Amino acid sequence: MRTRIGQAVLLLVLTGATTVACGGSRTPAAGPQTDVVVPFGDSVPALTNGEQSLLDRTERRLVDDCMAGKGVGVEPLDLPSPPAVSHETPAWNPYGLLTEDYAAKEGYGITGPVLRGDPSLQAEPDRDIGDDEEAFGRALTGTEEHRRTVRLPTGESFTVNTDGCQFRAGEELYGRDWDRLMYTYQFLANRVVENVERTGEVRRARGLWASCMADAGHPASDGSAAAELVGRRTDAAKARAADGDGGALRSAAEYELAVARNDARCQRESGLWKAVSDAQRTIEQPMADKYREQLAGYAKALEKARRRL
Repeated sequence: MRTRIGQAVLLLVLTGATTVACGGSRTPAAGPQTDVVVPFGDSVPALTNGEQSLLDRTERRLVDDCMAGKGVGVEPLDLPSPPAVSHETPAWNPYGLLTEDYAAKEGYGITGPVLRGDPSLQAEPDRDIGDDEEAFGRALTGTEEHRRTVRLPTGESFTVNTDGCQFRAGEELYGRDWDRLMYTYQFLANRVVENVERTGEVRRARGLWASCMADAGHPASDGSAAAELVGRRTDAAKARAADGDGGALRSAAEYELAVARNDARCQRESGLWKAVSDAQRTIEQPMADKYREQLAGYAKALEKARRRL
């Protein structure tokens, strides 16, 4: 799940937390990009980038309504609708897996949206929050008088101000105890991914993948390096396009497609999809059994929110 709006200002105190996302779990070399492998994908709903964006927009509106109820008016946030292609990609892709169908069509999804003029799902426009920033902050994140420390079943803890509009909007959209469910899933899912990446079979598959990419003329040290190379080239192409180079972005798009096609092919030939899927199935099963109730609660909360879209 992409980080929720304002999560950084929830006054969370988390031990060892990293941000994750949610999605489904399959192992194809071709097919929909939404079929990437994700922890607990058999029991947790798979969200697309588009769905996550719509959930974020809904939560923003609930936050603004809450703020207005506290007498703190803010300029309405006019966010564009997510582009169609965002419904073809997962909200989280922890292992950097890429299907050959999507690679042939969109590459990594970096340059195509720029060429089409698709709105960014990451950037949020500035808006007027009024003259009293302190009042805005209190209404958004709450006050220390309502601070609560929550211990997760995994042993970690976080703190949150329960009178803040951010907290209240999350509970309204996803249901009671949402933050506890969300962070429990995040800790468990991160633990699964870290352990999967340490397994011998996955490390061997990544080594074969890296050799394959080098042979194809695209040396990359890990699963994200190839996409990062494309991203840097696209950024440079945008600068050249702004200076009048009409073919810069088109050239960057062609480069992206070439790299991504080889990336997806090398993932298939190296057996990376199968190695990740097999390792994850083994590693996550004990956690899925131990935390079955919490995972079911998280899945139910996501489904509740989805019904509002």
